[in-house]
Amino acid sequence: MIDFQNLTNLPEINFKSKERPELKELAEYIDHMKADLFNDKWSQATKKHIKTSLVLYIRSMQKQLAPIGYHYKAHDMEGKQHLEHVIPQNKIITAYLHDKISAELVLQMPLCFIDDTDKHILEGDWQQAGNWEYPFRRYKLAGYTKVIKDVRGNTIDLDTYTIQDHFRMLGVVDIS
Repeated sequence: MIDFQNLTNLPEINFKSKERPELKELAEYIDHMKADLFNDKWSQATKKHIKTSLVLYIRSMQKQLAPIGYHYKAHDMEGKQHLEHVIPQNKIITAYLHDKISAELVLQMPLCFIDDTDKHILEGDWQQAGNWEYPFRRYKLAGYTKVIKDVRGNTIDLDTYTIQDHFRMLGVVDIS
């Protein structure tokens, strides 16, 4: 029997670090979670929770790994901001689970701050206007007119900016 009275003064376990997590190490952990998702020892109910945990973890790590919590930001924003996955997160996760993109790429997918009031413009537009090669095109096709700049201050051409341009901006040479 557990003596619950003895549980009151246990020291907290902490892992302190001021460093940013290593991309390769996080990708390996995500691959481990993905392997569990397809492991037959887990029930469908547990797999549903594993996938939810995987998606939440990826979302959290994407923000941490982005240069300043994001890669792009709309110019002249007012009020509440919304962190937008330029390529919708469900599309990113699906491509990863089908082994079309690596965990390293998943963790570095473009994030963009836009006005919270503008997020409705982009909802549901991926199927008609979305494009992996030109991820910002859906913004233009949806009628989004604000200037978007990368973390280096460069203006993004919504029509011609490619996913390769994004990874080049991050210093990733090979995205195969």
